[in-house]
Amino acid sequence: MGRRGALDPRLSCDTSGGFSLLELLVATAAGLVLLSAAVVLFRQSTDLGYVLTQRADMLQNERVAIDLITRDLRAAGTGMPTGGIQLPQGGVAPVFACDFAGACAITLNTYASARLYALNPGDGLGAVINARSTDVVTVSYRDPSSTLDQYPLVSITATGEQIVFDAATSPPLNDPRSGLQVGDVLVLCNANGCAAATVTGVDAVSKQVSLAAGDPLHLNQPAAALGNVASLAAPPGSGTYPQTRAFRALIVTYYIDSTTDPAAPRLMRHVSANSAVPVAQNIENLQISYDTFDENVGAATVNLPDAGGLPNQIRKVNIQITSRARFGRLGGRGFERMGLVTSVSPRNLSFRDRYQ
Repeated sequence: MGRRGALDPRLSCDTSGGFSLLELLVATAAGLVLLSAAVVLFRQSTDLGYVLTQRADMLQNERVAIDLITRDLRAAGTGMPTGGIQLPQGGVAPVFACDFAGACAITLNTYASARLYALNPGDGLGAVINARSTDVVTVSYRDPSSTLDQYPLVSITATGEQIVFDAATSPPLNDPRSGLQVGDVLVLCNANGCAAATVTGVDAVSKQVSLAAGDPLHLNQPAAALGNVASLAAPPGSGTYPQTRAFRALIVTYYIDSTTDPAAPRLMRHVSANSAVPVAQNIENLQISYDTFDENVGAATVNLPDAGGLPNQIRKVNIQITSRARFGRLGGRGFERMGLVTSVSPRNLSFRDRYQ
C-alpha cells in the first residue's frame, strides 16, 4: 500500500500539452488574417469576372455600332450625282431624321447649302451626355437592292406630286423585300438634273406613286423656286419632262438617343422618313471628324469636326465611340467605360476616275 495521503498519479492534472491565452489570441488573429485575405481574393476574383463580362458586352455593342456606321460610310455617294442634289428652295427648309409620326430626332437638322451631299456632318448636334455634345452624321447613297431606274417613268404631273412607273417594272412596287413604301426617298433624274422626293403613297396596281406636299422631310414642295420635281420639266413647271428615271436613295442618319431612357443611351439609325431603329445599347458618346482634300490647290486638312463646311471635299471619316457598362461595378464604384476608334474612306469620295 502507498503512503496515506499520497495522490494517485493517474488523477494528476498535466497542463504541459495545452494552449495559453496568448497563444489562443495569436492563433485567432492569424486565422482572421487568413480569412480576410481569402475574402479579399474571392471578392477580387468575383469583381474581375464581373468586369470582364461587362467589357465583353461593351465591346460587342461598340463593334456592332462601328460595323454599321462604317458600312454606310463606305457606300456614301454611291449612285448619287457628283456634287450632291439641289434641294427645294424658296419654301420650308428640307430636314433629315424626321418621320411621319411627326417626330424629329435632331433639333438643328437642316442641310448645309440646301444640298443633299453624300456626307452631311453634324458637329455637336446630338444629345449632351456627361456635359459633352455628341455628333450626328447623315449619309446618302443609292439603294443597291432597287432596280426601279431600269424602267423610265410613264408620266409625271406638272406639280411633280404624282409619278407613274412603267407596267413592266420589276420587281413590283409592293415587293416585300425591295418594293416601295411610304417614307422612302426617290431621286428622279433626267437631262435637266435630279430632284429628291419623299414617297407619301403607293398604288402597286396602277403603278402610281404619290409625292404629295407636306412630307416630314420637306422634300415635296411643288411651289418651291427650284430643287423640286417640277423643276425637272422643260421649261420648269410646264409639265413637259424629258425621259426621266427614278431610283430609291437611302438617307441614313446616326445619332445617340438619350431621351427614351437617360440611364441607357442608344445609338440610333434613321433611314429616310421611316421610324428610327436602335442598333446598339449603352452608347454614350459619338465623335466624328473628317479629313478633306481640295483638288483645286492640292491641300489636305485632317480632323475637321465639320469638314470645314465643305462636305464635297471629304475623303476620310474618323469615328470614336464610347460605351458604358450596363450595370455599375460592385460596391458602388461607378461604371466601366470603353472606347473604340476607327477611320473609313468612302470609296465613292476617295477615289476618282480621272479619265472621265
